[in-house]
Formats: sequence, C-alpha cells, structure tokens
Amino acid sequence: MIDQLRTLLEQDEGIMHETYLDHLSKATTGIGHLIKNTDEEYGQPVGTIVSADRVTELFNEDVKTCIGDCRQLIFDFNGMPVSAQITAASLAFQLGVNRYSKFKKHLAAMDAGDWMDAAAQLRDSKLYRQTPERTERHAKRLEAVGNDGNNKAVTT
Repeated sequence: MIDQLRTLLEQDEGIMHETYLDHLSKATTGIGHLIKNTDEEYGQPVGTIVSADRVTELFNEDVKTCIGDCRQLIFDFNGMPVSAQITAASLAFQLGVNRYSKFKKHLAAMDAGDWMDAAAQLRDSKLYRQTPERTERHAKRLEAVGNDGNNKAVTT
C-alpha cells in the first residue's frame, strides 16, 4: 500500500530534490513535504539540494503521520479495501488531519463503507472546486471500490 501511495503522491505532489516555495510560499521539499522548524532543511535557501535518501526519509515520516491520522478519523481504516485506504491517506496527506476531519459526511460514508456516497461527498466540497482533477481521481477510485465485487482489505 505504501508503494502505491508513494506513486500516487509523486504524481499529485511531484517530487523535488531541492527546497522550493509551494503555492502558498511555504518552504517545501521532496514529495510535498512542508519543511518544519525541526527539519535540517529549515532556514535553508530555496534551491538547496536534498538527497534522494532524505526525500524518502521525509516521505516515510509524512506517510506514518497521515496513516495515523486516518486511523483516528476512520474507525475501520485497516479493514477498508486498499484503494479506499490509499484515497483516505492521500487526502490526509494533502489536507492534514485538521482540514480532513472537517469532511464529516465523507468520513461517515467511509466508515460505513458507502464508497459511492464517499465519492459524492468529495465532489460536493470546496476541495473539489480548488483541485478538481485530483479530487475527481479520488472520487473515481472510491466508485471503483464500490463497483468491485472483491473489496478485500489489506492492512498496513
């Protein structure tokens, strides 16, 4: 699941082996990693090179956090089908736990295993209007889970 999530996030976030400013002018590196004051990259000038190993280290830390967030927000996260887990983790990665926790109807649908409603709730969100292509891919992934007769979960 982690490898699939990384591939998805590399497509959505991109991957940079240097520090840069994101769309909000916040220092970022790697796979959408917002540089924190505890990171060794903190305070470094834009364009500072970041090794592939460091990008992987930061990604692994971020994924551990977002999966932990999903386990807090979605009762049976570990029991959900892999595609649903990846979708939830990608959303938690993109939004952070505070913003993702506000998607009450979507999260309730995820808890209930109602993948079609979970997709519909994403489409009926401010996020959809802000990042329509990315959010539509999430919605379609959830609908595919709902249409798949083999909704086996794989725990992470």
